[in-house]
Amino acid sequence: MEIWYLTVDGETVITGTPGARNWLANLRACPRAVLHLRSPDRDVEVAAAEVIEQAKRRRITAEAFRLQPWYAEQPYSVEDWVAGAPMVVLTSVPPRAPKGS
Repeated sequence: MEIWYLTVDGETVITGTPGARNWLANLRACPRAVLHLRSPDRDVEVAAAEVIEQAKRRRITAEAFRLQPWYAEQPYSVEDWVAGAPMVVLTSVPPRAPKGS
């Protein structure tokens, strides 16, 4: 699935408009994922950690609104985003060893 990411304070963050998201449910169940990046094309294995600290959620929201005006144009207040937007930080992890090796 295609999703946007932001770099906030040196961390890779994915977020979206407030509400339930299947991708967040999937990352809660299995926090390891692979990012397929473009420019340059590469795959990066990551571990996801949900952002729950309110001050950090507010900082991410402010940066999302600043870096990608589309977020600020949505019909949600900053408080709506802080209270209910999905937010995870993705951290690079070593690739898993292939099965049978």
